Amino acid sequence: MELKKYNRYVIYLISLFIISLGASLSIKANLGTSPLICLPYVCSLISKFSVGEVMFVFTLIFILIQVMLLRENFEKRQYLQLIVGTIFSVFVDFSLMLVGFINPVGYANQMILLLFSCVVVAFGVLLEIQTEIVYLPADGVIVAIAQVLKKEFSNVKPFVDTSMVIIAAILSVIFLGYLAGVREGTVISAVIIGPIVKVLKKYLDSSVAKLIE
Repeated sequence: MELKKYNRYVIYLISLFIISLGASLSIKANLGTSPLICLPYVCSLISKFSVGEVMFVFTLIFILIQVMLLRENFEKRQYLQLIVGTIFSVFVDFSLMLVGFINPVGYANQMILLLFSCVVVAFGVLLEIQTEIVYLPADGVIVAIAQVLKKEFSNVKPFVDTSMVIIAAILSVIFLGYLAGVREGTVISAVIIGPIVKVLKKYLDSSVAKLIE
């Protein structure tokens, strides 16, 4: 029974790794990365730092934005996002190393890999949501904006994701001279990951709940 109470935290860590793995697979598909990692990926190409290292910088930026927006309403436990963001950053670089051998040839294979990456991310998000521990820093920003605007998270997320993608595209063109990390795969990921989470939730919700109870 003592071990049972730690299940939630173990599954949360697993969810972070799964999300990072899905994001890494979307990079290898080379059809445009998911909105979650699009901006850090482009910044990594510009700065020559690893994607994980750039993700850590964005972790700090996202937490600062939340503190500025929410002020005294910022929950103290959400400072744990710094630890979560650091772990996620390490997972991203580790996942990219794991999938380094994957180099799909042909558009069909790239698309298959991209769609698979969306399913992987969606499964990770399902686990993350179920554990209800601490937001990923990128999600924390969306939650903060939603609170300030008094809007639903689901209504704010598309606008924030779109903004991130637009910024990534602009930086890519300015500093790299071409469009990197932003393609049809970015749009596909943004559109289908949410619905996939809903489908997985329908069929796996009770099973996941049993694991974390």
